[in-house]
Amino acid sequence: MLFGRNRKEDHFLKQAILGEREGFEYLVKTYQNLAYTLAIKICGNSEDAEEVVQDAFMKAFKALASFRNSSKFSTWLYRIVYHTALTKKTSRRMVSEELNEQSGTVGYLLDEKKELGTLVHADLKKYINLALMQLSEEERAVVTLHYLGEKSTSEIAEVLELGKSAIKMRLMRGRKKLEESLKELLGEELKDLL
Repeated sequence: MLFGRNRKEDHFLKQAILGEREGFEYLVKTYQNLAYTLAIKICGNSEDAEEVVQDAFMKAFKALASFRNSSKFSTWLYRIVYHTALTKKTSRRMVSEELNEQSGTVGYLLDEKKELGTLVHADLKKYINLALMQLSEEERAVVTLHYLGEKSTSEIAEVLELGKSAIKMRLMRGRKKLEESLKELLGEELKDLL
């Protein structure tokens, strides 16, 4: 076996390396949802997240021949998604700051506060997403990969290129910040969530 982890995935990886459409389709179908979830947690909007996922898959497919079995394909792909999302967010922030300077407003920060005010009466899922946005990008990525992607500490460490102890610390810190944000947002309603 070339990759030796999951025979079905190995089959489709080989197909994708050979340029066969079926291999690409399987990989996209299998990993696009968590890739999108990770991207949106970093970018903050669906338009940028969709673009990030597309870009990340294109980068991955272009470099697929150089993929090594030192990690799972999903770990390798999510690392690409993570770095692509950070780059997108940074470039988006720079453009936003330039526009704000030109117009003389502090629009970027005001927009976030305005969003907070409109989401206060939204459903619980929106509150959780809002609380997630209060985390740093790395903490948000760790929490998303751990809870939504069900990735181990080791796998997350590979994706983010950090040590396992750093991942454990960010996960612990992220959970604590999430709890504090949710307490602030929901007050007594938090008891129903827990």
